[in-house]
Amino acid sequence: MSIMLSKEDQALYEKALNYGKNVLYPAGLDLEKSSELTRKMFLDMAKNGFCGLGIPKEMGGKGYNYLKSALIYEGLAYGDGMMSFIMQLHNNISMEIATFYEGISEEIKAIVPGLADGTKTTAFALTESVSGCDPSATSSYAELRDDGYHIFGKKDWIANGKDADYYNVMVKDGKDSKNMIMLLVDKGTQGLKFLENRERLIGNGISCGSLEFDNCIVPRDRLLSNNGFKEALIAIDVARVFTPAIAVGIAQRAIDITAEYLSSRVSFGNPIIKNQGVQWELADLSAKIEAARWLVYRTASVMDSGEPVASIAAKNKYFGTEVAMETTVKCAQLFGSEGFMKDSRISKLLYVAKMLQIVDGTTEIQKIVIGRDISRKFLKK
Repeated sequence: MSIMLSKEDQALYEKALNYGKNVLYPAGLDLEKSSELTRKMFLDMAKNGFCGLGIPKEMGGKGYNYLKSALIYEGLAYGDGMMSFIMQLHNNISMEIATFYEGISEEIKAIVPGLADGTKTTAFALTESVSGCDPSATSSYAELRDDGYHIFGKKDWIANGKDADYYNVMVKDGKDSKNMIMLLVDKGTQGLKFLENRERLIGNGISCGSLEFDNCIVPRDRLLSNNGFKEALIAIDVARVFTPAIAVGIAQRAIDITAEYLSSRVSFGNPIIKNQGVQWELADLSAKIEAARWLVYRTASVMDSGEPVASIAAKNKYFGTEVAMETTVKCAQLFGSEGFMKDSRISKLLYVAKMLQIVDGTTEIQKIVIGRDISRKFLKK
């Protein structure tokens, strides 16, 4: 499969890159300290055309394909990886609500324009502390009664959990059922409670914590899908297209600020970057970043083609985030003592890289998916 970037693709990337460099990067360290500033920046990103990327134009979105969206997230991440992650998280859930589910109610369709322009936000309530990366082990459930679905259970580590206007929730269709369903729950619904906002190494500009559903009642027309497990897997594959794009953006930023720093820092009479050992280190990392970049583009292109994407998406998530982690760790080492400072640029990039290795399925989960795909081709049925 050949991958060619059109002039429109390149223009979208340049637009996101320039916004990242000129708007996101200067505010980067302050964004960690203020949820208000993070929200203000999110709305400014939406105003500048980075919201609603995958939502069809007729529903108020941009109608971009996966490749165009990946290019935008990479460019934004060069400025600030966390803000790029927050935007793609919102866009993914919004796109899924707008396009993934057949037969959704007119009331649900009516909320899509607000999601497309960023005036309303979302959260994806899938993970539970006891089930982790295994959606099939979900214990939360809903009972269908005369007045709607009654939801019981708890979801954990939900990004934007405190502030979202809508929650895309996966639960079992009955306490003892193995079937999963997807429900859309509005903020403020009786029986829905945000339990805590846990401090993290990175990303404290948005809330993240547990959601408790204690006989939370939602109308029947809030049903998104009767096949929640399948929909959850598709949503995870989408994330595994875009998360590595963000990883590439922060890895490239790490290389660039490290090279700039080493060019200005003099040791034993010469800029440190003149040392061959340092140049070789940067060369190794730069080559890996370029390989990760084109794996992102290929994975996005496969997604756009409609071909099966699970295996290559897992490779993409595994390789891209590993490269970002290796790059930021080694660049922090090259920064010396400055790389150990909590308020340094390179340490923030390192924290984001570690987060990206964990979200949307850990590195180990990606290896399981890849390994099973390889073995399936050779094991006897």
